[in-house]
Amino acid sequence: MKPVKFIFAIFALLLFSLNGWASDRMRAKIQIYQTVHIGSVQLAPGEYAVTWTESSSNAEVTIFQGKRVVATVPARIAQVRSGYSSPVLITDSVSHMLTGVDLPKVSISFGSGNAVSSSSSK
Repeated sequence: MKPVKFIFAIFALLLFSLNGWASDRMRAKIQIYQTVHIGSVQLAPGEYAVTWTESSSNAEVTIFQGKRVVATVPARIAQVRSGYSSPVLITDSVSHMLTGVDLPKVSISFGSGNAVSSSSSK
């Protein structure tokens, strides 16, 4: 009976490590240096975490500051190598609207839909 428990433990460990690895690929940290808008939400300068649901045209991006959700935005995610080693923010220079984020292996484009802000606290 011991070999069965050992195999089950190895399988569970492998499953949990793959789950963590997959979730890390759908997460990035970005640094905002000047105030930008995404939909109806204003993002002040600071560090933010960005997560997304899937790699497709129907993705949803959630932006966190610390543990607080500040915006949820519809987006288009493409698996594209940008050539950059760190995140690059794409903004409209006139309206200061954040229109996308290029990561080393993923490109995020925000739709024209409105961002949904969250007022949850830490």
